[in-house]
Amino acid sequence: MKKNLWLRFGCFLTGYNYYLVQHSSELSSKAVKKFTSAILLIVLVWMFIAYSFATSYLHVGFWGGILASIIAAFVVIQIERIIILSTKVNKWSVGFRIALAIVMAILGSFILDQIIFKDDIELKKTQIMEERVKVAIKNSENDINDQVKSIDNSIEQLETRSQKLSDELQKNPVIVTSYTNTSVTRDNQGNRINSTNSTNKMVNENPKKRELEQINDQINILNSQKFKTIGSLDSIKANKEKDLRKSSGFIDELNILHDVITSSNIGFTVYLLFFLFFLSIELFVVTIKLFDKASDYDKLINHQTEVRMKMLERLNG
Repeated sequence: MKKNLWLRFGCFLTGYNYYLVQHSSELSSKAVKKFTSAILLIVLVWMFIAYSFATSYLHVGFWGGILASIIAAFVVIQIERIIILSTKVNKWSVGFRIALAIVMAILGSFILDQIIFKDDIELKKTQIMEERVKVAIKNSENDINDQVKSIDNSIEQLETRSQKLSDELQKNPVIVTSYTNTSVTRDNQGNRINSTNSTNKMVNENPKKRELEQINDQINILNSQKFKTIGSLDSIKANKEKDLRKSSGFIDELNILHDVITSSNIGFTVYLLFFLFFLSIELFVVTIKLFDKASDYDKLINHQTEVRMKMLERLNG
């Protein structure tokens, strides 16, 4: 029963007629099973590639990746069915399939290599991002440097004034003000009898001390503003790098992968091996179709076609 289910599934996958295969020889059943295994191998590989591509570059999530895998499986099955169900495989169909296999092998190996060389790509991407960030924030960096320079000039002027005031305060920390009080003594008639003079001194804080404190407060404010301005450059860099990483797409990573592969003989060898692997499985079905002997199922199909053609010829006659 299990054998019949597998054969029935193989007929469904390849497009073979289950009734005819069941009543044909074991050679026909083996042919169906070979084609089924070859298709399943190709389908599984491309489902994995489609899922990885959809989730990594189309950002469609888990279910989107599953849908992409199903679509890829459907496309691959239809392509292979065209070859399998062809009664005569001519050079044009073989040439088209080889060209398609080369294209699919290149794409498949690139996508799979992006997964394998992920750490190397991230390292290279970090280096490239640093250069891109430098270019992207060049104008902002110049503006911030001009602001910092202007603040430094203001601080320098204030510090010069502060030093001058400090020197003056060391010489005259306080201001002494002298004033004279005159006391007059009079008799009962209001005539002046005697007068005395007394001199008093008043010690006041030098007003330049208050000015010095205000200047120091301004210097602190400008220093705080300077550090905040410098810190904004780091924030701009982080935001710009985040934006550039978001805009990094499939083509961008392909360029980086190309640099990673071509910069190392080992990397190029790994890519070549995957390319040959994909090319081999892509040509698996067409190779089986070309070099396998025709089974009695194929001969039965050809016989039915010939009988139908003769019947049509008699009807036309």
